[in-house]
Amino acid sequence: MALKRHSRGATPRRRSRGPTAPRLVLTLLLLWLVGVNLRTVILGVPPTLPALHRVLNLSYSAAGLLTSLPVFLMAAGAIPGAYLVSRVGARRAVAVGLALVALGAALRGALPSALSLFAFTVVLGLGIAVAQPAMPSLAQAWFPLRIGRAIAIYSNGLLVGEVIAASITLPLLLAPFGWQVALTAWAAPAAIVLALWLIITPASEGAAATAGAWLPDWRSGQMLRVGLLMGGASLVYFGMNSWIPDTLDARQAHALIPLTLGTLNAMQIPVSFWLTLRGDRMLGRRWPYVVAGLGSVLAVTGYVLAPASTAPFWAGMAGATSSLAFILNLGLPALLSPSEVARTSGFMFTVGYGAAFFGPALGGFAWDWSGQFRFALLPMVAGGIAMLVFGATLPEIGVRRQAQTAPSAAES
Repeated sequence: MALKRHSRGATPRRRSRGPTAPRLVLTLLLLWLVGVNLRTVILGVPPTLPALHRVLNLSYSAAGLLTSLPVFLMAAGAIPGAYLVSRVGARRAVAVGLALVALGAALRGALPSALSLFAFTVVLGLGIAVAQPAMPSLAQAWFPLRIGRAIAIYSNGLLVGEVIAASITLPLLLAPFGWQVALTAWAAPAAIVLALWLIITPASEGAAATAGAWLPDWRSGQMLRVGLLMGGASLVYFGMNSWIPDTLDARQAHALIPLTLGTLNAMQIPVSFWLTLRGDRMLGRRWPYVVAGLGSVLAVTGYVLAPASTAPFWAGMAGATSSLAFILNLGLPALLSPSEVARTSGFMFTVGYGAAFFGPALGGFAWDWSGQFRFALLPMVAGGIAMLVFGATLPEIGVRRQAQTAPSAAES
């Protein structure tokens, strides 16, 4: 099935007074803040792990589970999240998600208990899983002619949230106040954003409950393509994040680990800024995925075969190319009819974060089986090839082709 462009051209134009430009800017800012808060609660955990080992007697395997659990929940909870979007609307689904994130973050460190820590990590993970599938619906409803820009701004929030949490948790929260405050402090900004979300965002939205189907249509070529594109991008990014430390250690290049990881993650931010300006013209086009796929295959291959001293360069290329595909893919469901957006988004996140969770493990099995560290990167090469193949066959769809759409909820 072809990826069909959604058009509301037949809908009569209503003469109604839309929200002011400042309110639309505030709505975009809130999309960015939601993105920030969906990542700070996750990336604030790794700096606290040494303290958790000491205080809660947390084993290394339990620590690994704690950091990977949100990723698994984002995959497992995406389709139920799509169900919620289809029943209560995207705006309310984000509010529910933020409420769960704030509650989980506030209570996971309230008691010096490993059970409490894991239980409320599940709560906040489900909150993230509920909120994420709503974003394409909101971009379609509030910014129908600027879907690419809205998605890029939201994605930039995700990336900046990762940087904020990784940068300030240790010096500003953990060191002066201890692990419990370091874990619970992220609940405050999430609660503030929830309040602002309810006050500022348009209450009568085009992304209201559609009562459409929410389960994935496994016979739909368009849905499978969108999901596998996201899976490929996630494989490259999360796989490289997982295996850079061990593979550089195996190459006697331990000193390069911080720079290589930093470059991998830092290169995503300029890409997100660039897509804020150019994303509307690129959304739904084939060539960005071809570039991302070829670049990812080249980056992973170069990382594996080139001298270890060049690892930061190849990692930066992998971060840039995978984020290009990831961000643009977030906007693809918004090009579909409203009744299809939520379930396509849910399937997309299930495949994407499923690949992020299981892909690095497959690389580990390949390393154990072969005895060669290079085999750990094979799933990442496969991810790049998937982006190339499925992106090259994507029907050409662009935001400019939607120029005749009727006013959305952001305009009425």
